[in-house]
Amino acid sequence: MLEAIGTYLFEKEKQKRLRQGSRGVGSFQPHRKNHYGLLIDASHPDDRNVVLAFSEQLRREGNRVKILGFVDGKMEGLSISFDVFTSADLARFSKVPKGPLAETFMDQPFDVLINMSIRENHKALEYICSVSKASFRIGPWYEDHRNNPYDLCVDAGTMATLREWINELMHTLQKIY
Repeated sequence: MLEAIGTYLFEKEKQKRLRQGSRGVGSFQPHRKNHYGLLIDASHPDDRNVVLAFSEQLRREGNRVKILGFVDGKMEGLSISFDVFTSADLARFSKVPKGPLAETFMDQPFDVLINMSIRENHKALEYICSVSKASFRIGPWYEDHRNNPYDLCVDAGTMATLREWINELMHTLQKIY
C-alpha cells in the first residue's frame, strides 16, 4: 500500500515538473562537439571506472561532459571523483531527487543525456531523465518499463557489462547518424 502511494506521488511530481519545464531545443549531432550528461549507479566501482574512461574519451574528442552518480544508501568509505547524490537526497515518500546537485543537473541543457544504470532501474535516475532539459535522452531498455523517458533505448541484455553496453550504444549511434 505504501509503495503504491509512493509511486503515485512520484508520478504526480514528475508530471508537475514536466508541465513547468521545457525540453531542450538543441539537437545531438555526433560530428560536432556536444554537451553530455552521464547518469550512473555509482555504487559499483567497476562501473565508475568505465564511465570515467568513457567521459575522458568524450572529452578528448572535444565534448563537454558532466557526470552525476546515485548511491542507494550511504556514501561511507566511497571515494568518487564526480558529483553524487544519495537516497538521503530523495523526498521522503515520492522518492523524487531534491538535493542541489540533482536540481542543478536537471536544469542543464545537455545535447545528450545518457542513463548508464544498466543493472537496476533507479526511479531517481528515471525522474532526472524525464524532467531534464536535455534535447536527446538515451538509456537502457527495461522490459517492465511502461513510461520510458528516452529517445533511444539500448538493450543491455542479461549478461552485458557496462563497457559492452557503451560499445553497443556508440555503434548504434554511428549507424543512425
